[in-house]
Amino acid sequence: RYVLLSRPFCFEPSTPYEVTVRLQRAGVTQRHPGAFILIDSLVLLPRVLELPGFHGAEGAAHREELERYQCLEAFRMAPPSPLAQACARLVCSISALLHGRALPCQCDPQGSRSSECQEQGGQCECKPHVLGRRCDRCAPGSYGFGPLGCSSCACSPEGSVSQLCDAVSGQCRCQPGTVGRQCDECQPGHWGFPACRPCQCNGHTEDCDPRTGSCLRCRDHTTGRHCDRCQDGYYGDPVLGSGQQCRPCPCPGYPGTRQYHGSACHADEETHHIVCLCAPGYAGE
Repeated sequence: RYVLLSRPFCFEPSTPYEVTVRLQRAGVTQRHPGAFILIDSLVLLPRVLELPGFHGAEGAAHREELERYQCLEAFRMAPPSPLAQACARLVCSISALLHGRALPCQCDPQGSRSSECQEQGGQCECKPHVLGRRCDRCAPGSYGFGPLGCSSCACSPEGSVSQLCDAVSGQCRCQPGTVGRQCDECQPGHWGFPACRPCQCNGHTEDCDPRTGSCLRCRDHTTGRHCDRCQDGYYGDPVLGSGQQCRPCPCPGYPGTRQYHGSACHADEETHHIVCLCAPGYAGE
């Protein structure tokens, strides 16, 4: 969109100016913390009809062409649309009046496909996810400006705060409890993205499979999805809160050695004595 100032403003040469844009909510009944506005550029347009080339008898013909082909409206279009031949000729004349010469393209060698640009406006041909007249920066929602252009942020819609990321690293802004460049993983000790929840491993490991929740690298001679059983050759109740731990079965030898002749053991339900399960070829309690 464009806005016409009620009064013209005359800029002085070689004088810096600051333009302040204030965006205010109007008629909004609900707050939207995740809402945002992307501003591509701010362009100041001259009052064309007040330029020297549009005065006098010759200027009248130029003014008539501007009105007939609606050139002023076409100049203000965003994004710009193809100009009529008469408008294209006039915009070159207007540019010459403003700048006193033709301007170099100055296309960025990394972000543009070539060193040539459009005759009207000087827009260079940009690589993927690159913008700017000179193709010198990443488009919003992309990162990593370089010889191949920019890469899409691809932030997870479930795990990230927005679709914007760090322009250099590509790191997205994550929701609490999510991690990863794209915010598409649960933080350590959790699983089940996007509904991340703590691993339940009875205190015998901190890690579990991020997709299934099955505990990884159980310690203390435990095994099972939740590290809730003793390994073969050990007995006890490793469930958190039981007050027990896995201990070697009181069978001859030691688990894992050649002298160990029991494959496992269990507690007798009546006597609570530990009974060994003998390896093939062996017998006894």
